Amino acid sequence: MTALTRASAASRIFTVAAILGLTLSLGDNQTVRAILLLAAVAGIAVAADLTERLPRQWVVTTEAAFATIVVGSTFPGGALLLPYLVVPGLITGIALGSFAVMVTVGVEVVSLAVVLVASGYQDVLRLFVEYTGPWIATSAGVGLVASRIQHLRAPDTENHASYESARQLLLQLRTVTRRLSSGLDPESLGGDLLLGLHAILADDRGGVFVRTDGGVFAPVAFRGATARESLTADDPGVRLCWETQTLQTEARPHEPPASRHRTVLPLRLSARGIGVVVLEHPVTLSAAEREEVQRVTDEHALRLDTALAFDEIRSMATMEERHRLAREIHDGIAQEIASLGYVVDDLSAGATDEDQRGGLLALRAELTRVVSELRLSIFDLRSELSAGLGSALSDYVREVGSRSGLTVHLTLVDGPTRLPGSVEAELLRIAQEAVTNVRTHAGADNLWVECQIQPPYARIEVRDDGKGLGAGRADSYGLKIMRERSERVGATLDIAPVDSVIGTLGTVVTGTV
Repeated sequence: MTALTRASAASRIFTVAAILGLTLSLGDNQTVRAILLLAAVAGIAVAADLTERLPRQWVVTTEAAFATIVVGSTFPGGALLLPYLVVPGLITGIALGSFAVMVTVGVEVVSLAVVLVASGYQDVLRLFVEYTGPWIATSAGVGLVASRIQHLRAPDTENHASYESARQLLLQLRTVTRRLSSGLDPESLGGDLLLGLHAILADDRGGVFVRTDGGVFAPVAFRGATARESLTADDPGVRLCWETQTLQTEARPHEPPASRHRTVLPLRLSARGIGVVVLEHPVTLSAAEREEVQRVTDEHALRLDTALAFDEIRSMATMEERHRLAREIHDGIAQEIASLGYVVDDLSAGATDEDQRGGLLALRAELTRVVSELRLSIFDLRSELSAGLGSALSDYVREVGSRSGLTVHLTLVDGPTRLPGSVEAELLRIAQEAVTNVRTHAGADNLWVECQIQPPYARIEVRDDGKGLGAGRADSYGLKIMRERSERVGATLDIAPVDSVIGTLGTVVTGTV
C-alpha cells in the first residue's frame, strides 16, 4: 500500500466515523442507514485504490457522484452527511492536481442538482445555497490547497525519483561489470583493440587517442616498443580523420621499413566520434584490410566509450567526496580554530602582564598560520582537472603564493594534447603533496615549480631553498603516498637534496612519465 492510498483510506474512514458518531449522539436512525450506505461507497473506493487496476481519477469521480446522491437523498434531515463531500476533493487534490479537483467538484454539483430535482424539492436553489453550497465550496478549496501543497513538494519527490533511478542504474552497472570479459578499464580495452588490429595488419606500433571535452586528444593505450615516444595525435592526418570520420592513410617513404605507412582510423559510435586510432605498418592496406580494420575498430568503440563513461562517473564520485571533505573542514575545524583566535584576541587585549601578552600574541600568530594551512588544504581538495594538468597546477601554485610567505617561480610548458585523466590526477596530487611539504616543513623562502607536458611525456619538478631533507617520522606517510601514486601510473619519482656548488640547501622532487 502506497502512502497516497493510506492517506486516502484514512480520510474516508475518519470522515465516516466522525459523521456516524454525531448521528448516533442525536439518535437519528434514518440518517444512520444513509451513513451505512455512505460507508459502503467509501469502502468500495478504498478497495478500488488497493487493487491499483483502475485510474484514480475514475475512482474518485465515481465516488463523488454516488456519495453526493446518498447525501442529497437524505435532505434536509441528513445535513450531517455533507462533510463527506470534502473527501473526494481532498483526495483529488493530493493525487491528481487542481484541474482534477474542479472536475470532481463539478461532478458533485451536477449529481446534487439531479438528485434534488428528482426528489421533487420546490426550492432547489435555496437548498443548494443554504445547505450544500458551503460544503461544496469547502471541497473545492481544500482540494486546491492540497494540490498546491503537493506541487510545492514535487521537487523533493522528483529528486527522490531521480536518486532511485540512479540507484537502479548503478546496481545494474555493477551486475553487468562483473560479467564483462575485459572489465571497464579504458587502457585495457584500448590495448585489446590494438591487439585485434595487430592481428590483421602486423603493424609496428599503434596508439588509441580519445577526444576530451577540451577539444584535444588524450592517449589511452599504446602497443609497440617506441609507440609512446613516437606516436602523437597532432598531425594533419588525425585532424582530417576526425573532421571527416573516415579512414586516412599516408605513405612515408623516408621512414624505416616497419613504419613506412601510417593509418588513422576514426573511433566512432553511430554518427558520433569519440577518438582515433593511429597505426604505423610496413605495407599499404588493401581494400579488404581497410574494411576489416574499420569494422574491428567500430566493434571496440562501444566498449571503449562505455569504459570512458564509467571512468568519468568514478572521477565525479571521487571529486564529490573531496568536495564533501573540503566542506566539512571549512564548516567544522576551520571555523572552530578561527573562533579560538577571537578568544585569544580578547585575552591579549585584557592582559596586564607583558610576558603573558607576548605569549598570547604568539599563540594568535600560530592559530592564524593553522587557519591559513587549512584553507590551502581546502583548496587542495577542491582542485579540479577540467582544463588540464597545466592549468590546474598553475592555479594551485598561484594560490599557494598568495596565501603563504613563499616567493613562487612557475615554468609551464603545455603541449596541444592531454595526458590520460588518471595520469593527470595522480601527477597533480604528487605536486600538491610536494608543495605542501615545502610550505609546512622546509622553512624555505622560494619555491620553483616546473611543469612540462608533451604527451605521452610529462615532467613535474618542485624545488625549494629550505633546510633540506630531514629524518623521516614513523607516523609520516606523505612520501609513501607520493611513491604509491607514481607507481600507479608508471611514473618515476625522485626525491633528493638540491645539488648546488654554493652550498644552498633545499630539496627537489621530480615526477616523470
